[in-house]
This record gives sequence, C-alpha cells and structure tokens, in this order.
Amino acid sequence: MSIAEIKSPWVKQQRLRWLVIALNLIMVFFLIHPSMADIPETVNGVYLPPQSCERTISKAIYYAELAHLNAVVLHVKDPRGWIYWQSKHPIAREIGATHCRYSVEGAVKRLNAEGIWTIAKIDIFEDSLLAKKYPEVGVLDTHTGGLWADKKGLHWVNPYDRRVWDYNIALCKELVAMGFDEIQFDYTRFPSDGNLTRIRYPFVLNSLTRARCIGEFLKAAYAELNPLGVIISIDVFGLTAWKTEDFGVGQVLEDIAPHVDVICPMLYPSHFPAGFLGWKKPGQYPHRIMELSMKQIKKRTSKKIRPWIQAFWYTTKEIIAQIDGLLGTGTFGWTVWNPSGHYAVTYRALAERMNTTFPEPKFYPSLVELQNNNDRVIRGNSRTIHFTNYREGYTILSLEESKDGHKSAYSTPVAVIDTLDEAIMDRILLRRNIAFRRMTNKATKKALIADLLCKDLNIDPRRIRPVPVYIDWHKDCRFTLSLPQERHDHYGTMIALASK
Repeated sequence: MSIAEIKSPWVKQQRLRWLVIALNLIMVFFLIHPSMADIPETVNGVYLPPQSCERTISKAIYYAELAHLNAVVLHVKDPRGWIYWQSKHPIAREIGATHCRYSVEGAVKRLNAEGIWTIAKIDIFEDSLLAKKYPEVGVLDTHTGGLWADKKGLHWVNPYDRRVWDYNIALCKELVAMGFDEIQFDYTRFPSDGNLTRIRYPFVLNSLTRARCIGEFLKAAYAELNPLGVIISIDVFGLTAWKTEDFGVGQVLEDIAPHVDVICPMLYPSHFPAGFLGWKKPGQYPHRIMELSMKQIKKRTSKKIRPWIQAFWYTTKEIIAQIDGLLGTGTFGWTVWNPSGHYAVTYRALAERMNTTFPEPKFYPSLVELQNNNDRVIRGNSRTIHFTNYREGYTILSLEESKDGHKSAYSTPVAVIDTLDEAIMDRILLRRNIAFRRMTNKATKKALIADLLCKDLNIDPRRIRPVPVYIDWHKDCRFTLSLPQERHDHYGTMIALASK
C-alpha cells in the first residue's frame, strides 16, 4: 500500500478534527467519564511492562494495599510500535501492530475495580512498525536514503508529521474508552542516540523548532483528549528539570507544561552525566539528585510533578534515599520504574520505610488447605469432565465431545486440565521434575501438564477420546487409563449423585 492509499484515513481524521472536538465538548455535558473525578491528591505506583501476565497484575494489586500504592502504569504501546490491545484503528490493523501478550482490557478492568489509578504509557515517535510500513512518515538516513535507526536498531517517525500525530491521538481515544484514568506520553521527543548527524526529516512543519514541534503536538493531543475527561501526563528526561534550552530532543519545560496535566521527569540518578553538580558519579547521590531536581523543576512550573524513581540496579537503601529526597519538595507523588517489572527490592524498601515486613502474596489455596475439602465434581453438557477426591489425593478427568448442536468447552486436554486446582498443578510439576517459578501463570502450567498427559497416554492430543483419565497426584503423578477398582466405584457413585 502506498502513501497515497493510506492518506485516506489520515486525511479524513484531519478534516474531522474540529468536528470531533466539538462533539466531545458537547458530550462532556451529558457523559462523565470515570476519569473526570479529581486526580488523587497523591499518586504513587509501579510500572508494568508489556509482557505482564495476569499474575503480575494480581501481585501489583496485592502490594498496592500493603505498601499504600494507588496507581499502576501499563505499557500499552512500545518503541517497536506494538500495541497491546485489540485496536480497531485501520492503520494499526494494516501494519499488524496488535501484539496481545496479555489483555490490557482485562487488566484495566481489574485495576479499576480495585480503585487503582490506571495509567496508559504510550510511546509516540519511536515506532519501528509504522516507519517500516510507511517510510514516507519515517526519519531518514542521509547516507543510505532509507530509514535511520538508533542504537537499538529501531526506527523513528517524523515528529513534524501530523499524520503521525493523528494516528497516536486516535489510539489514545481507544484507551480512554477502555477506562484508563490517565494517558502518559513517552518518547515524545526527537532521537537522542545513534548517529544523529545522518538524520534527515522529510519535512519540517512550518519551520518549527524541535521544542515548538513537541509543544504543538501536545497542544493538539490535549485539545482532543482533555474533553474526554482523561488526565494527560508526559515522561521527560531528568535533565529537562535543569536545562532551560533544548538539548537536542525537543523537551523544554516551558513548551510542554501548558499542554499537560502532569509532568513525569525520569530522575534516575545513575543516568545523570559524570560531572553533574561536580559529582564524578551522580548515581551515588540518589537523595540529593531527587531533592535538588524537584526544587529546580518546581521553580519553572506550577503543574503537578510526579517523578520516576529508579528501581533497577539500586539497593533498598538507595530506593529509600530517593523517596526521602522527594519529601518536603511538594511533589505530587512518584512512580517506580523497573524495565522488567520486578519489584522485590522496591517492596522491601517500602516495607522498611514503614518499619514492617510484607508477607509474600498467595494466589491460590495450598494443598494443605485443600486436603479436607469435599469431593469436587464438574459436569459438562453431557458427561462429568472432572472429579477430585482431595482427601485421598487423586483426580479423574475426561474430555467431552461437542454434539447435538451443543459446543463443549472441554474438548481439548488443555481445557480439561484447566479445571485442576493450581496447587495440584504445582504438585504434578514438582513430582515430574518440570521447572517452574512461583510467578509462573496458570496458562503455562496447564499447557505443560496437558503435554504430560498426552505423553503418559502415548497419544496425539487431537486423537484423545472422551474416556476417564486417572492421576494419583498424592503419589506418582502419572496419567493413566487404569483406575483402581475401589476408586472407580466411588467415582461412579459420585457421578450418579451429581447427575440427579
């Protein structure tokens, strides 16, 4: 598809821009999005990366209550251009941007239900997918004539191109409709690494400076998103707090602040250059970096400031030092950044500040808690597909075929294994020497166990029939078609009772 062919959705969006704004302004009088409520006085939270699973969300919810956290930042569009929800945008669909490793829709629904402030982090101008599909909107390389790439080998789109603006603003509207309280722009800047001397922008909008360009994008985005009742925030380099002029990326506080609600400087102490404030290694002064940077930035704007705290490479002591450095500076709150989403050290630091210890989260009942339960029977449309005797430690499973127009939800080994208690899954994997971690999600476990079932029965998963499959998870944890007579009789009795 050529640029001429893709102009249609973008041009239509451009022509309808003011109509959409007008309609949004009218709608706001009749519909109040949940985000119209005042932003919390203090927002403290953690960042979760795109590969976060349902268990990671559960863990964030668990520690939110213990550590007095009330926000989660979900990474919904990354620098590669992948988006992690089912977008209906024609360009997103055309370039194959949807990459759903987990359900953003489900995550934001769960977090909202828990009263947690939900922040959608969307990366704007570093977008490899969009640039590769439509080089006309990309940042070009003067030596090759093709797309320019940064140190990571990723491509950027032209920050001056209004078609890029419209694409990202349209995606933000989908996120607002999904229920996010806040949209957080990241990579809302020009490139900062790689061979910058080889960069060529296809055109420069109205001869704008880089800082003015970023400001104009934010102004356009705010005009369309603010009437929807969502809070707008932006991530900026830590040096933005100190630099009053553009240092090459287009981030100048005075051009940004008028068009956002919250500014989120990335004040990672280890990222400040050697010699900053006379320190050979600024990363060794986490308390002072936070304190002095916050005081500096607050001299220049009255907007709410919510800095990022560095939770990678640092010890509990250094994380505590950053938080303590923010106290007394009038900060709006903070969010914690770890690119992998691992916060064991952070939670220990928060517990230490509270002079307590946080118990480890428990996601499901243990075998000890289950062992005195009554027998469990699950029926499908026409047959029993699950029977567990907790006291004696065994389970009998069966697939169910779809028939007579009734589709069965239990027609595959994975679907039937899914009915097992997760503690029983753990028991099976441990006894069969299959490695897994405490945070391994149930989907991974049931796939591993379904594979074991097929191997034990020596059968192709597509050819397994609806017959009783027995596993004594109290002993050898192997699947078999042979049931001890006494247990077979008890199974039959319980099935008969459940059928009445």
